Amino acid sequence: MNIVSIVYKKELKDMFRDKKTIFAAILIPLLLYPIIFGFMGKGIKSNVDSVKKDMKIAIVDKGNSRFGQFVKAQKNIKLIDSKNILKDVEEGKLLLGLEIPSDFDKNVEEEKKANITITLDNSSQKSNMAMGEINGLIEAYSKEIVTTRLKEKNIDASILTPLNTVIKSTEKKDDGMGKMMLSLMLPMMLIMFAASGPIASATDLGAGEKERGTLEPLLTTQASRMSLLWGKFLAITTMGIVTSLAFIAGISISMKISPEAFNYGVQGAKLGFDPKGLLIMGIITVLLTMAFGALALAISIYARSFKEAQTYLMPLTFAGMLGFTSYFIEPKTMSMLFLNIPVVNATAVIKELILGIFNPLHLAILFAWMVVYIVLAIGFARYMFSKEEVIFRT
Repeated sequence: MNIVSIVYKKELKDMFRDKKTIFAAILIPLLLYPIIFGFMGKGIKSNVDSVKKDMKIAIVDKGNSRFGQFVKAQKNIKLIDSKNILKDVEEGKLLLGLEIPSDFDKNVEEEKKANITITLDNSSQKSNMAMGEINGLIEAYSKEIVTTRLKEKNIDASILTPLNTVIKSTEKKDDGMGKMMLSLMLPMMLIMFAASGPIASATDLGAGEKERGTLEPLLTTQASRMSLLWGKFLAITTMGIVTSLAFIAGISISMKISPEAFNYGVQGAKLGFDPKGLLIMGIITVLLTMAFGALALAISIYARSFKEAQTYLMPLTFAGMLGFTSYFIEPKTMSMLFLNIPVVNATAVIKELILGIFNPLHLAILFAWMVVYIVLAIGFARYMFSKEEVIFRT
């Protein structure tokens, strides 16, 4: 253990002497994500505000209809003159265009179908949001017409709504969207950092040492190969954990300064973690980092050069992309099959924890598999480190 400790400290010192390592492993995740999510949050907030407070539309009302007056009276509507609505919507000068025919009020009075033509850009986020707002106005105006018609016929308007819906949600209305968005994004990012975090260190401590010619002298010392392996493995794991912690800190800062990026512009939404859930997520990330770190070290030892190691380690990054499964896993009703698929099981449990679900059986299955992954990965690294033809493969 004393030799392992010496190797571990030596490798860590070498890593932290390299300014590129500190920049890539700590500063980028710590600073980059608040910047990215800051801009993202501002963009989302800007889109929501432009529709909620300043919706630019053009209205062609040939008959000066009452519906046209109703729309124009809305406080968030900003009327823009347009000679070519389709072109202006396509170019983004307008969010929507409304065309109301001259016989609109006549058809309403005669209880006939009245048409409204809406021009939108269905590839634009703002235009689709504006479409939702206008549909709400059309629905409100339609209900008003129906109510008036029923009163004229001495019929109670409540006959059209025989069912009254009372909605009770498990989360506060504003908080639910934030948790859902976080459960889609955070597992994916944690998995990707756990997979990619150890790669740079593993490449340098394996193939990098081969290329520099420093591995052979290290093997001539009294330290056994297993001591060298454990020292390098622990150093790689430590760097991976530091990278993941820097990422979590960056995300936490992002949630504070730009909550709009996570709750899709919903005002008043509160984002946060249960301390127990956050601790378990941290343990899962550490265990994943250990498994990926041991695997990366084994592959790096096998490679002839630094460049070759980078090529061989590229698939590990793709394995981390299994975190994208968070987009289709529904944790409350998911199949047990997901808990037995590598990486996907970690994604599923992290998603549960974000939503406040603590399932002891799921946690036990995941941690059992994690132990298996780590043992197999370390076993593979030990096998590679014990082979002369691998170590001296140049």
